[in-house]
Amino acid sequence: MSNDRITRLLNNLRPWDSESLYYDSDTYFKDLIAELDQAKQTIEIESYIFSQDDLGKRVIRSLLNAAKRDINVRIIIDGLGSKEWQLAQVFQLTSAGIKVKIYHPLPWHLSFYQEVKIVKGFFYKFLYLFSRINKRDHRKLYIIDKNAAWTGSLNLSSSHICDDSKNDNWFDCGVKVTGKPVTDLSYTFDEIWRGISLHTLGNKRLPFRTNNNVVKRQRKNLELIRLIRSSKKRIWIISPYLVPSKRIVKALSQARQRGVGVKLLVSKRSDVIVFPLVSTSYYHSLLSSNVEIFEYDGRIIHAKTMMLDEILIVGSSNLNHRSFLHDLELDIILNQPSSLQNSAKKFEQLVDLSSQMTLEKLAKLPWYKHLLGKIIWRLRYWL
Repeated sequence: MSNDRITRLLNNLRPWDSESLYYDSDTYFKDLIAELDQAKQTIEIESYIFSQDDLGKRVIRSLLNAAKRDINVRIIIDGLGSKEWQLAQVFQLTSAGIKVKIYHPLPWHLSFYQEVKIVKGFFYKFLYLFSRINKRDHRKLYIIDKNAAWTGSLNLSSSHICDDSKNDNWFDCGVKVTGKPVTDLSYTFDEIWRGISLHTLGNKRLPFRTNNNVVKRQRKNLELIRLIRSSKKRIWIISPYLVPSKRIVKALSQARQRGVGVKLLVSKRSDVIVFPLVSTSYYHSLLSSNVEIFEYDGRIIHAKTMMLDEILIVGSSNLNHRSFLHDLELDIILNQPSSLQNSAKKFEQLVDLSSQMTLEKLAKLPWYKHLLGKIIWRLRYWL
C-alpha cells in the first residue's frame, strides 16, 4: 500500500472556497442564526437533536421568519435524538409552509406514523420502525442557499451554549464551508429526505465523507484505516466516545510503531455515563504500543476531530461502533493552513489541561471499574 495516500487525497480533493473553524459554540450559533436571517432562497437543516429549549426556539423563530420571506425551508430531525418533539411543533412549522421529516420515529410515537411512507398499515409500520430503532441520523448539517454549509458536532441544543448551560457547556468543534461542493452536500440531504441513494455522490474528489448506504459506509470506514496506515508524522484525535474497532486499534498501534506521533484526547466526563468505563478497556492495548492517551476533566468533550498529517477531519463521526455500523454520519475534510494551525493549537491547549494516562495509572484504577468496563465492552455493538 502506498504511503502517499494522504498526498493523493489532498491533490485530488475539490477545495472549499473558504473554511472557518469554530471552537466557541456561542459564536457558532450566533453566526449561523445571523445567516439564517439573511437567507435568500433555501434553508436545509438536519440535526440529530433539535431541542425545544432557548436555542431551539431561537432557531425556530428564524425559520418561521424565513418562511414568511418565501424561503424554501426543509428540516430533518431524528426520531430518537429529537424524541421530545410532538405533533404540535411539527404542525406549527408545516402550517407556515416549512417542510419537516422525522427520520425513523420511535415505534411507539404513533403521532408520527404519517411520516413513514415506505410501508402501509399500522402493524407493518410498527415492525419497520422497530427493526430500525438502532439506525439513527446522527448528522448535524445546516445549509443556506446551497452555498454555505455549517456542520461538525453541534446539535441544536443549549447544552453547547455557555450562557444557557451556566458555563458547563460541552466542548465542540464546528465548521463553516463555502463553495461549489456545498451543492453536493445538499445532494446528501436530498438522499435522506427522499430515502434514495444518488450514484453521483461516490466521487472521492468531494471534500467530505458520508455513509448514506452500505457501499459508502464500507468505503468510508476503510478509507479511515488506510489514512491511519499512511500517516507519517501525526495522528491527533479528539473522541468523546472511544469504542474503536479492532482494525482501528491495530492501525493506531502500528502507526506508533512506525514512529508516528499518535495522541488520543478523550473526555473523563461524559453525557453517556458508561463510555469512560468502556473506553478504559482499550487503554492497555494502546498504551502498550506507546500511543499517548490524555483525559480531559474540564467540560464534557463532544467534538470529533482527526488530524492526519496535513488533513483535518471534522464532523459527527465518533470512534465507536455506532458510527462504524449504524448511524448516518457526515465528516468534512479540511486542509487550508489556517484550519490546521488553529486545530493544532486548540489540541495542544486541551492536552496541557489534561492528565496523561499511563500503564501505571491504569493498573491503579479500582478493580470494579476494570470489571464494569469489560462487561459493558461486550455491548459495544450498540455503543
